[in-house]
Amino acid sequence: MRSRILREVRGYVEALVVAFLVVTFLFTTVGVVGASMLPSLDGGPGQRQLMQSLLTGDRVFIPKYPTWLRRLGIMGGYERGDIVVLREPVTTPGYLASSAAGCLDILVVNRCQPFFIKRIVGLPGDVLFINEGQLVVNNQVVDQGFISSSGEVAIEPVSFPVVMTDGDAASALQVGFIASSGGFPAPVLPSAGLPVPFMPVTDEWVDFYYGDVLEALVLPADAPASEPVLAGLRVPEGHYFIMGDNRSRGGSLDSRHFGFIASGEIAGRATAVIWPPRRDGEWNWRLLTAPGSLSGLP
Repeated sequence: MRSRILREVRGYVEALVVAFLVVTFLFTTVGVVGASMLPSLDGGPGQRQLMQSLLTGDRVFIPKYPTWLRRLGIMGGYERGDIVVLREPVTTPGYLASSAAGCLDILVVNRCQPFFIKRIVGLPGDVLFINEGQLVVNNQVVDQGFISSSGEVAIEPVSFPVVMTDGDAASALQVGFIASSGGFPAPVLPSAGLPVPFMPVTDEWVDFYYGDVLEALVLPADAPASEPVLAGLRVPEGHYFIMGDNRSRGGSLDSRHFGFIASGEIAGRATAVIWPPRRDGEWNWRLLTAPGSLSGLP
């Protein structure tokens, strides 16, 4: 009797070890929840109907071995246009709320942090800005037809980063804050019909969310003092600027709201949609490739 129980326990343990090794070093899959990557990825009805979203939303395939090779310096970095998965950054209202609720565990990976899925639009060394919803990278206007041509997404005319200068440095950032569902301030950016104040760069919440952004500002040489200026951002070494494809109002929480993402924070690149096999009468299985308007930039 005892030996049979031990054999069964050993079988379960071996299965768990194999599953852990596969998920950690070979591949994993992630279910897309929510609308932040529309129209490229369908995330179902969203967080409020989590199980329904996991059943009906797209599920993506993520090879894990390239992630480890990158961390070991054997493989190059991610490419512009890649869709990547990462844990919720610490500079978000959601992370603050989970921390305040005692959800974090110092000894293990924080299981309360959801995964984010976004697209890399800025590589280390790139200089970029967003002018009324139009992404500009290295002085090249990015054709955003890959997210707007289907008509599902109406790009909000957000401008970022808009600053006020005082001499040679930024003195204020145009950003507002509203209370999130967790009770912490959430950033709001300027767009048409949405008045947003200028907050001093010394403000606690401006520094929390945008400290790294303010350090990466590229101001125009002729920037007038005490007047609004649309500045550039130089992506720091070892970091990326990420955005969701759904750039309608409230469509995506991304680097416009929490700054740059370090390479080590990325859990992997989504390479294909593997579930569901069909959607709206057409095959849904497909490879996830970078749009030419991003991958072809200098």
